[in-house]
Amino acid sequence: MIQKISKSVFEPHVKLDADSPVPLHHQLSEGIMHKLKQCRVPARTVMPPILTLAQTLHLNRDTVRKAYAVLEEREVICRTPGGRILEVTEMFARGNADEVLAAIGVVLPERMESLLDLPNTTALKTVAGIMDGAADLGISAMVVPLPAADDDVARLNNWLKSMLSKLSGLVYLGEDKSRSHEKAFDILLAERTLPQVFISGHRFQEHLGIVRVDMESGFQAAVDTLYELGHRRFAVCGPKIPKRRIFQLQTYDRISLLCKAVRTRTVLRDDFLFEAERGNSEMVPWLNQILSQPERPTALLCADDQEALRVIEIVKKTGLKVPQDVSVIGYGDTGLLPGLSSIRHPWLQTGRAAVEMIAESWRRSIPVNRLDRVLQAPLVIRESVGVAHDASSE
Repeated sequence: MIQKISKSVFEPHVKLDADSPVPLHHQLSEGIMHKLKQCRVPARTVMPPILTLAQTLHLNRDTVRKAYAVLEEREVICRTPGGRILEVTEMFARGNADEVLAAIGVVLPERMESLLDLPNTTALKTVAGIMDGAADLGISAMVVPLPAADDDVARLNNWLKSMLSKLSGLVYLGEDKSRSHEKAFDILLAERTLPQVFISGHRFQEHLGIVRVDMESGFQAAVDTLYELGHRRFAVCGPKIPKRRIFQLQTYDRISLLCKAVRTRTVLRDDFLFEAERGNSEMVPWLNQILSQPERPTALLCADDQEALRVIEIVKKTGLKVPQDVSVIGYGDTGLLPGLSSIRHPWLQTGRAAVEMIAESWRRSIPVNRLDRVLQAPLVIRESVGVAHDASSE
C-alpha cells in the first residue's frame, strides 16, 4: 500500500493554459516531463495518484489519466508490480543524467577587473580551476554578472529567468567586501532546481554543496613542526574579518584556528596575538615591542602570505634575522616570497572540485549537498623556518 512506501513522491508544479489550442493533457505530460528533467528526479520516484494531482492542479481526473498514459507510452514513468503506483523509470532517469550539461555560472566576490588589479590573485586561481575543470568535462563556464547595487535586482531577476535554461549549476566564490548583494543572492539561492556550490564556507542553506579546505590540519602541522624544531614561544598575527550574513569565507576562522593549534603545544600569551582589526599601523610598534622582550617569540604564524611578508620586513628592520632568530610561516602559498614557508591553499583544486560536484549531481541524480568535498592544506617548508634558540641568553 502507498502508505508503506518510503520512496519520495514528486510533486510537479505545472502551469497550464486553458485557452491554448494544445490539449490540457498534452500540456500536462510535457510540463511533468520538463520538471522531471529540470529537477533531475531519480529513478523510482513515485508520482502522485491521479486524484491527488487532479485536485492539486484543479483538473479533471481524465486529463491527468491521459497525461500519465502519454508518459507511460514514452517510458518516462511505469507502474510498479500490482499496477497501482506510478514511478519514474530507470531508463528516463539514466538518459536525463547522461544529457550534456549546459554552462556553469560563476558568482565572483568582486568584478573581474577588480580581481585583476589585486596584488594577490588567489581568486583568479580558483576561477582557473573552475574553467579547467569545466573544460575537462566538456562544460562551458561563464561569469554571473551581479548588479552594481542591491536596488538593481530587477535587472538580475529578468536576466536570471532567461538564463536558467542555459545553466546547469552555480559556483560561488564568496561575497564582495565593499558592496551588498543580499537581495541578488536571495534570488539566485531561491532557484532550487540548480545544484549550487559554495567554495570555502559553511552551509548557511541546506541545499548548498560545500567545498571546504581543512585549514586545521595545516595549522597544526605548522605548529608541530616548529615545536619539534625547539620553538616554545609563538606569536599569531593576521586579519580578523567580521562574519557576514550570507557568504562567509573561512578567512575569519584563521586567527582562532591558529591560536587553537598553538595551544595544543604551549601557552599563547595574549600580548603575542595581533589582529589587523586594530589597524595595520599598529603592526610595527606591536612587533617591535614583543621582539624586544627577553622572552620574545621565536616563531611567527601569519594568517596569510601578505601578512607574513610584512612581518618579515619588520623583523629584519629590528636587526633580527629570519629564520636564524625568528621563524615565519604564512598561509596560502601564493608565491609572494619564494623563500616563505607557507600552508598551501588548494586554489585550483577547489574550483575543480566544485565543477565535479555539479557534474556528479547531474550524472547520479542526487542533491549536490550530499557531495561535499574537504581538501587538504599541506605545510610547505622553505628557508623561513629554522631551529629555535633561547632569546633570553642573547
